[in-house]
Amino acid sequence: MNIVRLMSFFGQRASPLLGVDISASAIRIIELARSSDGWRVAHFAAHELPRNTVREGAIVQADLVTEGLRDALQKSGTKLRDAAMAVPSNLVIRKIISLPNNLSEDELELQIEVEAEQSLSFPTHELHLDFGVIGVSTANPSDVDVMLVATKKETIAERQVIAEAAGIKPVIIDIESQALITTLITSDPTNESNVSHTRAILQIGRDSSYFFIANHQTLIFEHELDINFQRLNKELERNPEQSLAITETFCTAVCQEFKRALQLYSTNSRYFPLDKFFLSGPEKTLFRLPSMMKEQLSISAEFANPFAAMKFSSGMDKSIPQKEASAWLVACGLAMRDRVL
Repeated sequence: MNIVRLMSFFGQRASPLLGVDISASAIRIIELARSSDGWRVAHFAAHELPRNTVREGAIVQADLVTEGLRDALQKSGTKLRDAAMAVPSNLVIRKIISLPNNLSEDELELQIEVEAEQSLSFPTHELHLDFGVIGVSTANPSDVDVMLVATKKETIAERQVIAEAAGIKPVIIDIESQALITTLITSDPTNESNVSHTRAILQIGRDSSYFFIANHQTLIFEHELDINFQRLNKELERNPEQSLAITETFCTAVCQEFKRALQLYSTNSRYFPLDKFFLSGPEKTLFRLPSMMKEQLSISAEFANPFAAMKFSSGMDKSIPQKEASAWLVACGLAMRDRVL
């Protein structure tokens, strides 16, 4: 039995791709062009989704997502139809395994299949599998660390069906966390290949929040945080006159969760000192979070802005995506997907 590959977490393409991000709050589409002096936003559009259209990464109301995707595609004005899409991190199983570094490609694939059958909680015939060699094993220099990635076939299939119904052809399926990392590192003008860069990002979503750490392009730590942003929204709707106090209480809780996540990371076998901290989420609501992290944790964090070093096509209103710039990290990372080495 041959291993069933995804489309593909680790594959590459040479032609431009449309970045299509389907989150719990909105659909975001972006086309990026690259020139000698960096990235340029060629087309973009967003379509807000009603609550519970997408819940914890799962698409609950496919018709609304399809309609929203068509709307965003039309508003964007892009002519691209080949796209990169992403699977939410909570719907992906990741496992790092160490294997001898002298295996042929066929032997490596066979061994990965064996490991998957033995260690994953779902039958392999129900899963799409992929893998990528990370590098020399941290435990044994004669081995290599390999990242095994798996997600249910139905997770991929539902996104394919929706995309195709909207007139889009998904040619790469990535992971949201990897798209975030791609944007943070690829768009950073200070990034140099010969220097260790370890980035941390706290992603606060409508119904799930994660803390990711990447060393260059490799995800080395991932932790889900107990942060309920939907509850915050409901409290703000009920008590708008107490918005500042409610938001500050929420930000304090975020700081405590973040502190626990950092403590957990300090015990990680692939620990690297952190160079930069970024935030992703509803910036208007959580505008106090960076200063509170500074006050309570002595951490300098900022909401990530993937457009900071980008140009925009002539006549484009660049203020629109910059209002909630960090919400575009996944879409930008997907549009950059074929450019990453």
